Amino acid sequence: MDKDTIVIWPVYFDANKSRREGRRVPKRLAIKSPSVNDIFNACNKLGLEAKIEYDKAFPRIPWEKCGRVIIKKTTKKKSKIILEISEILNKLRSK
Repeated sequence: MDKDTIVIWPVYFDANKSRREGRRVPKRLAIKSPSVNDIFNACNKLGLEAKIEYDKAFPRIPWEKCGRVIIKKTTKKKSKIILEISEILNKLRSK
């Protein structure tokens, strides 16, 4: 993996997963079954340079090919980017 990129997995935002299973946002900011396309759209809304890799599996669940989004590193921390993406995902889902 390139040092200039950040990997974002759908499991980070999945309300059906526990923190131990890989969720990175608080339950109130999580959504059910987020897709890589949802995350990609949220990244675009934030002005992040992103691309989707559909054939990848989260390391803790290698049998489930959920895909991932690769974004170019910015000055923000990964945790801050994840929270911003989750807020946009919530707005998209609540429409």
